[in-house]
Amino acid sequence: MPSAMLLVGSMFTVGAILLFLLARHLWWTEPRPSTALVMVIAFDWAVAAMVGSMILVSITSGRGRRTARGRRRARARKGRVTVELQESDPRRTTRLTGPGAEMSASSDIQVGSRLPALFLFAASAGLAVFVVWFHLQGQSTWIGTGVSLILASYVGNWARNAWPRPEAAKP
Repeated sequence: MPSAMLLVGSMFTVGAILLFLLARHLWWTEPRPSTALVMVIAFDWAVAAMVGSMILVSITSGRGRRTARGRRRARARKGRVTVELQESDPRRTTRLTGPGAEMSASSDIQVGSRLPALFLFAASAGLAVFVVWFHLQGQSTWIGTGVSLILASYVGNWARNAWPRPEAAKP
């Protein structure tokens, strides 16, 4: 079974590529100043930063190191399953029961290096500077600039959360 990091990283990489293609399309078709263009660029920047930090985590917190101990859990069940679909009216619920399977998996990785957090801090600062520059060039609206700057602050928060905890550094 492939690593969860590889699967999620691949999905986010595909997302970043699709967002880049959308941004390129908007660049050629949207009139200036544009709200959508700067927001798509900001989301693409954030997804690319997430992929970059995932790569750095996998490189710096390899399995052979003590600080990279993590937990993996996987569970599968086959048999009779029930799916409940609740509509907007809470009194109406549709239930489907029949043969099926359910699976769940999770993986916890302890971050052992400051490099992914520093990368995310740099990405956050770079995104904020780019968005302000883009706005000053007359390429984005106030709404697009504001949403993109809020997204840059979220990337900075990811960096704060990616900072290694003291218990992760202990042998």
